Amino acid sequence: MRPIDLPKTSSPRDASVLIAATSGRALARAARDAGYTPLVADFFADVDTRELAHACRKMPSAIARGFQWQSLAPALGGLAQDAPSPVCGLVYGAGFEDRPVLLDTIAERWPLLGNDAATVTAVKAPETFFAALDKLGIPHPATQTMRPENGNHWVTKRRGGAGGGHVSQDPQRQSAADLYYQEWVEGRAVAAFFVADNKEAHVLGFSEQWTAPAPGRPWRYGGAVRPASLPKGTAVGMDRAVQAVTQAFGLRGLGSADFIVTQHGFYLLEINPRPGATLDLYAHKDAPPLALHIDALLGRNLPPTRFANTDAAAAATVFASEALTIPSDMTWPAWVSDVPQLGERIDKQRPICTVLARAATAEDAKRLVETRKTDVLSTLQNKTAAVGGEQL
Repeated sequence: MRPIDLPKTSSPRDASVLIAATSGRALARAARDAGYTPLVADFFADVDTRELAHACRKMPSAIARGFQWQSLAPALGGLAQDAPSPVCGLVYGAGFEDRPVLLDTIAERWPLLGNDAATVTAVKAPETFFAALDKLGIPHPATQTMRPENGNHWVTKRRGGAGGGHVSQDPQRQSAADLYYQEWVEGRAVAAFFVADNKEAHVLGFSEQWTAPAPGRPWRYGGAVRPASLPKGTAVGMDRAVQAVTQAFGLRGLGSADFIVTQHGFYLLEINPRPGATLDLYAHKDAPPLALHIDALLGRNLPPTRFANTDAAAAATVFASEALTIPSDMTWPAWVSDVPQLGERIDKQRPICTVLARAATAEDAKRLVETRKTDVLSTLQNKTAAVGGEQL
């Protein structure tokens, strides 16, 4: 990995940062909070991403194809040319777990502000990751690369998949090089949000996640709320698991660990070795998450093991049940993020936006975010019906 060009004595306000992610808005917000100037390449170029970023480039290829170097290279190059201050490196989000070669290619041109390709490859390969968990004594569901004879209690996952949309419970799904199989465990989905410096990790909080099922995608990510309610012993064990995995794989910067929590303990499912879907929940004025991320990469001290959050926060994705076009007179509340353009076409089952909520308790925050999701869909329904358009 190339050394990071941001001197330890420099101010973030003197630096720009490239951001590449399926959706770059949350990272752009985090960059602004940390004092950096964001330059974003993603697949949506949402209204608020454009407002947050000094410059934003929308990827021309279909999101299903993912990032391709032939389109990403000119986008990043153009953004770097538009930078108002020196570019200190590139932060990546979702979209690279299944194509680490791209990370190597990026690192040849800009410092990679995150885990390198070798680390991503290791934690995303079931052969190496779950073998390491066995050596470390960390519980995980039974996992194998060959299709099980009786698949009724197994799920099929895609290597490098993210967001739950790649998970299937089709026992007839054939073995393939990009698939692996994991025994189904009933429990609560809980994610540990952490920052690591290659040798140790500090868990900054736990969030509980839920799904938004769609045809053929029963475990599609729907939203998350923090803090997750956990028995003290379970939380301690999960913290130790994150520590052990960090040391085993040399994890650096922000990441998340996905667990299933049962009445008797926990199982580790995977590590996301980059800032993830719950980044919005951990916005903190005194310790901006992206500042912690870059500090960890620069070898600065890690923060305390918990943020001093006095409230709860939740975020949920709003999906279109049918294809629609965003009405030209649509106005969005302040608690909506990932805002689409007016007149933009949203295909069936694609995300429309993200709704956020803060409250005194996790239960209140989740209830409020679900109400806000319903409000957005109802407003779109009414505005669309008023002009005789497509129905949600």
